[in-house]
Amino acid sequence: MYQNKHIIYWINRYPKTMDLTLEHLIEALQYKLPGMTLEGTKFSGGFEIFIPIEGVTYTNEDGLARQHYFIITVDSIRNAIRIYIYKEEWLNAGFEQIRMPFCSLINAIKEYVKEHQAIDKLLSKIIS
Repeated sequence: MYQNKHIIYWINRYPKTMDLTLEHLIEALQYKLPGMTLEGTKFSGGFEIFIPIEGVTYTNEDGLARQHYFIITVDSIRNAIRIYIYKEEWLNAGFEQIRMPFCSLINAIKEYVKEHQAIDKLLSKIIS
């Protein structure tokens, strides 16, 4: 994954002991970010979640207006969660339209990983 192909790029590592699934992350994000539309797909070594950016489009080579998406990629091989926007064609939106939803996504992911780690520590103490 090349950072020069993305407009915005953010990465968070998670522990190898953490079992992250598409269904659990979508459920957590729907709880933490109500009202956001989430679509997911699995691939070998992880999964991706696509979130349309409200009111942000681009025009492709055929002259069609296309929706821009935040993409959350979970790489279970490298234990990394990435959030980015493809550069495809440049955005027709200003910084202010993207900043708040992007920050909300980052905070929701950070909270989810942090909560998951806290629960893992608690359970390991109880089970030990």
